[in-house]
Amino acid sequence: MEKYIIQKILSNNVVLVKKDNQNYILVGKGIGFGKKKGFVLEDSDVIEERFISLKGLNESEYENFLETVDPKIIELSEKIMEMVKKELGEALSPNIHAGLIDHINFAIRRLKEGVEIVNPFLFETKLLYPVEYNLAEKAVKILEENLNINIPEAEIGFLALHIYGGRGGKSKNEALQNSKMINQILQVVEKKLKIDLDRNSFFCRRFVMHLMGVVNRISSGKTIKNIFLSQLKSELKFEFYVAYDVSKIMERTLKIRIPESEVGYIALHLHKMNS
Repeated sequence: MEKYIIQKILSNNVVLVKKDNQNYILVGKGIGFGKKKGFVLEDSDVIEERFISLKGLNESEYENFLETVDPKIIELSEKIMEMVKKELGEALSPNIHAGLIDHINFAIRRLKEGVEIVNPFLFETKLLYPVEYNLAEKAVKILEENLNINIPEAEIGFLALHIYGGRGGKSKNEALQNSKMINQILQVVEKKLKIDLDRNSFFCRRFVMHLMGVVNRISSGKTIKNIFLSQLKSELKFEFYVAYDVSKIMERTLKIRIPESEVGYIALHLHKMNS
């Protein structure tokens, strides 16, 4: 039977514990009520297997985390992680537990102080990571219902990135990098083609998904032939020139090489958006 030694009572429902020289937070109704430091919790229904890992925090970060994070936010974050686990059929990586809680705590504090949350990459995040965005919407509902606060759509985008980063072998930074890259590409396309793109239009969405398809093909070592390449270079000279600029943004951002065959298909998509 596993034993957890209480290090600190954060609230009646949240306690800091140590097991095998590792610190964890346990969440459960009444788990901290009437307890003191040094009390030994054994595996039981009250623990409910609700562990929050503090992995990745150094000593100073650990102390600051405990001092600044509202125990209520910890409870709700655990509820969000359980919801995500149920929806996906997989648990979020312990490596992002503390980061997710800290982010939510900071976001709620800013909103209560009247600070506007701005997310310049919301459209890109919503389009590139629809599963995680949907889960983030559900997470925001949990927070709004329990904290009696209105949370803007911008924050849904940021939570989606955290959820993506907590899935196996994935990274929040990678997701944010992709969102920023697409945002930059769309701005370049608008400037070069002298058009205002409707971000929600079919053509724009198809173009973005095509670009991510290019990235996925190259990352997996796949290539596609473009039997129309010479014709595209001849008939769509301007679009090919813009597509070349787009490919260079992708190459610089992702440290990959975009073959000319792919540049040709990008030019074709640009032509359709510019027609």
